[in-house]
Amino acid sequence: MKLMKLGTRPDIFFTSGPVRSVHTEVASDLEILVEHVLFRLHKFPLLSKCLLLQSLCAESSSGGGCSAVELPDFPGGAEAFEACAKFCYGVTVTVGAHNVAPLRCAAGRLGMTEAAERGNLAAKLDAFLASCLLRRWKDALAVLRSTSRHAAACEELGVTSRCADAVAALLVAGDPASASTTAPAVAGSSASPWWVRDVSDLDVDLFWRVMVAVKAAGTVKGTAVGDALKAYARRWLPSVSNNVYLAEQTDDGDSNAELITGNHRLLVEKMVSLLPAERNAVSCSFLLKLLKAANILGASPATKAELTRRAALQLEDANVSDLLIPSSSASSATETPYYDVDAVAAILEEFAMRQAAAAGSASEAMSPAAVALQTPEVPVRRELGVRRRAAVDVGCGGVARRDGQDREAGRWVLGGGGQGRQLAAGQDDRHGRGRAGLRPPVHDDLYRAVDTTSGASGDGQELEEEAVQGAQLQEALRDGVHARRQNEMLPLRVVVQVLFFENARAAAAT
Repeated sequence: MKLMKLGTRPDIFFTSGPVRSVHTEVASDLEILVEHVLFRLHKFPLLSKCLLLQSLCAESSSGGGCSAVELPDFPGGAEAFEACAKFCYGVTVTVGAHNVAPLRCAAGRLGMTEAAERGNLAAKLDAFLASCLLRRWKDALAVLRSTSRHAAACEELGVTSRCADAVAALLVAGDPASASTTAPAVAGSSASPWWVRDVSDLDVDLFWRVMVAVKAAGTVKGTAVGDALKAYARRWLPSVSNNVYLAEQTDDGDSNAELITGNHRLLVEKMVSLLPAERNAVSCSFLLKLLKAANILGASPATKAELTRRAALQLEDANVSDLLIPSSSASSATETPYYDVDAVAAILEEFAMRQAAAAGSASEAMSPAAVALQTPEVPVRRELGVRRRAAVDVGCGGVARRDGQDREAGRWVLGGGGQGRQLAAGQDDRHGRGRAGLRPPVHDDLYRAVDTTSGASGDGQELEEEAVQGAQLQEALRDGVHARRQNEMLPLRVVVQVLFFENARAAAAT
């Protein structure tokens, strides 16, 4: 830790009960009261450096004298004022990362700026911060932590923003000394950034400001920001499973519980605002844990909506236990736990809407030949309706999908019942045209687990049925192409495309 010494004279201050005085031959003519501590000092060295004391003495003087001056709510208390007074007397004062923030606030309160005297205390502290402390990782973090005890004064002087920006800059640039001496955030996890554990000790406001500056830099990966958010949640956010959180906090009284709940609600909202834009920066399980906390802590609707949207993007990675979102209706852990079905339904609705939008955009990007081979009587929105019902079934514990993964035959089977097989066969006898056996442009990741289960538990009868369906599909494909080739109502361009498609497939088969 870097230190700076100001002044060269030995310490001449002494304490006698609640009174602090100076060993001099001249009697004191100025009394200042700070936090029930009375300082008996002299006008000459103090008034020349402190604009505040000049104005207060001018207002309170009566007949040329100056009575006791009181400084209520002084930043840093009596210790910070004594250090400022020692600087005025030329007594040696040691400044480091542990006391530079309160000293800077005290100097700002007393008006110890360049306007009072050249080379005053405020200018020296600012230079020490910029040239030394804010260029070292540990010192910058220590100064940033100390600003939380004097938040209002540090914010007014701009100390907090300077420290947060400095920490973010060191984090982005990387500190080799800190990287070698700082333990990783998760034991045994070499992938965790070296700075995660250090920033997780900050208060929520300071953590938020640092991470905002880090994200604004744009050079730190979203996964690193996600690791920092997960470590901070483990450090400060309590478990809210089965409403245990409320039961733990109400033991200390309702007023204290409300204060702690408000702090944790603010924490959740701040963390949600820091979520990286990348899809896989944080896991779906972590997003749903935040949604559980937001639901039971009564977070804002905007926070819940953002978590719902982000969870829907990664719903295929969720577990059943992750979707058991507790409701805030129960007041204690001894009651039967209630789960918020509306929250899960909102996630599924968002997921279905995104799947429908993706399918629509993919359909627009299909080639004209593929569009011509599709059956008009089986529109895309019917497929989307089946897919949406399948998504709801999976969210409720159902199983829906059987995909043969046969790219050569172009098979696509939705569901295990007759409806899915009819869609695969694509039979439509009314117009004499079969549905083309093209694989849909959008892949349903929801059914990955069902695919694995179906592949592991298949039997000979099922394989035989699939072979029969494959033969039916090939026949339907030939009938459909033949019908379109002989259809005189189709434009010439479509007919040519169909013929080209048929010849290309025949050439590939030979």
